Amino acid sequence: MLPAHVRAALDARLEGVSRSDLALRAASISERYRAGGKSKAVIRDPLDALAYAVVRMPATYAAVAEALMRTATHLPGMTPTSLLDLGAGPGTGAFAALETWTSISTVIEVESNPAFRTLAAELRPHTGTGPVTVDTRSADVVQFAFAARAADLVIASYLLVEVTESQADQLVLRAFESCSDALVLVEPGTSLGFARLRAARTQLIEAGARIVAPCPGEMPCPMSGTDWCHFSVRLARSRDHRLVKGADVPFEDERFCYLVVSRSHDVQRPTARVLAEPIVDRADVALKLCTPDGLAMPRILRRDKAGYKEARKVAWGDAYLRTGEP
Repeated sequence: MLPAHVRAALDARLEGVSRSDLALRAASISERYRAGGKSKAVIRDPLDALAYAVVRMPATYAAVAEALMRTATHLPGMTPTSLLDLGAGPGTGAFAALETWTSISTVIEVESNPAFRTLAAELRPHTGTGPVTVDTRSADVVQFAFAARAADLVIASYLLVEVTESQADQLVLRAFESCSDALVLVEPGTSLGFARLRAARTQLIEAGARIVAPCPGEMPCPMSGTDWCHFSVRLARSRDHRLVKGADVPFEDERFCYLVVSRSHDVQRPTARVLAEPIVDRADVALKLCTPDGLAMPRILRRDKAGYKEARKVAWGDAYLRTGEP
């Protein structure tokens, strides 16, 4: 969930705002996004930004927070003090990073949309983690003047699908040049989101980056055809979220893709990653794994007591140490 101090600031911002008006704005925003609109044109004023914060920000936060949790797990020695958040929106990536690493004291947010910049400032009366300096740059990321090694950690979330393929290629390499330690990319869990990250992965490996997650190495990506690598995170819906979205279910599942790379050689990578929800029955556990040797589909039999017990505990997206039956 969003950090408590962000939820409190959002609740304060919602005081006196018609939920019916927000619902209409949220529906209109969804229609414009589905029609291929980009955030710069979709989010037109403060009420649009507020509707986005209620309906979409919790899900994008959950996805980014999950990717950053994996980053911290596989780069245990990383203690970033500075963050560059590209296409920062209402501050989603920065909020997630500050919850993950309390060592961050300097944040640079790059966002061209004035409604998002205003809302981000309203949602951070304090960070909840200590004194943090936030430098907001009013700039389009495509035109942004990237500085080499500008920050320890660079985040670009839900950004590459917002630009053209050629622009995405340029942004990825410039973003990597701007990080002194790690670059985290998060995109929607769609075929397009994965295609952008797969292309980014190839570029970054050629540029000398070390893959941190989700891949277990720098081997060629084994995904092909209509199959793509994506993950899911479940989050609770607030009362306002349900009202504005017109939803009855108290939770939602956000599908996302992510890629983490680093300049560091101290990467603790798993031998495999679980790429789909495990299928568990009384006889075995069927897994879909990405391994250094490609895709693997092991069935862990019940008679392998230790392996079966271990396999029953893993979830979609988890690291996995066993790659087959004993």
